[in-house]
Amino acid sequence: MTPAEFATTTYPDATLRYGPTDRQVADIFEPEDPVDSLVLLLHGGMWRELDRMRTWATGRAIAEAGHLVATIEYRVGPGRWADAFEDLVTAIDQIQLSGREWTIHNEAPRAVTVIGHSSGGQLALWAAARGSLPNSSRWRTGDNQITGVVALAPAADLRALHATGAGEDAVADFLGGSPEEVPDVYAQADPIQLAPTVPVELLHGSADEVIPVSVSEGYAQRHAGAPVTLTVVDGVDHLAWGDPESRAWPDLLAALTRVTS
Repeated sequence: MTPAEFATTTYPDATLRYGPTDRQVADIFEPEDPVDSLVLLLHGGMWRELDRMRTWATGRAIAEAGHLVATIEYRVGPGRWADAFEDLVTAIDQIQLSGREWTIHNEAPRAVTVIGHSSGGQLALWAAARGSLPNSSRWRTGDNQITGVVALAPAADLRALHATGAGEDAVADFLGGSPEEVPDVYAQADPIQLAPTVPVELLHGSADEVIPVSVSEGYAQRHAGAPVTLTVVDGVDHLAWGDPESRAWPDLLAALTRVTS
C-alpha cells in the first residue's frame, strides 16, 4: 500500500490550530495506551506546500508504535523561511502547553521528539540547535523545548544543496537568495553550521538520489563532538521514509526508541 492509499483509510483523532491560517494546524494521532512521548512530525517537499493527508500514514503508524503524534503543517514558499521557523517554534509551544486539552488520555510529555524528512529534516535539525543560532536571531534560546530529533534524509547542508541546484533551486527559493546574496539568512538556517544541543539520529538511504547520503555524512562529521548518530540504510531511496511498509521503517522506529528512552 502506498502512503497515498494508506492516507485514504486513516484520519486524525483531532486537529489543533496554532495560528490563523489554514497552514498553521497540527493533526493529532493517539496511541492505544497512555504515553508521555510526544512526536512532532514535519513533512518534506523542498519547502513547498503539500496536501496534509500525505503525512497521515506516517503519523498513524508512529502512533500505532506507541507514541502520541502531531503532524505539523507550516507556512512555506518563496522567501518564507522566517514564517516556517516562527510556525515551528509556535507549534512546539502551543502543543506542549495545551496538552490535556487535545489529548484523550496521555500525560504531559516527558520526551518531545521532532521527526523531519528532507526539507522537514532541515527544520528539525534547526530546532535541535536553537542554542547555537547567532546572537542576533530572535529564535536563539538556551532552553530548548525538545529532547531529541530524528532526521530522515535531511537537507542538512543548505550551501551544498544550493550549489547542486537541488529541487529546482529550492534552497535559494526558500531562503530568498544565494549564500552570497543573503549570508545572514544562511547563518540562521543552515544546519551544518549549527551544533545541536539535543541528541540527533540521522537516517539516510544509500540509494537516495534527491539528497545524497554525503549530505548527512558531512553533517555528522562536522558535528562529531555533538550527540549525533548516523545510520545509513542500504538500498533505501529518498521517499521510503514516508512509507510504513518500507524496509526503512524498522530503522526509523529504532531511532525513535533511542531518542525517547
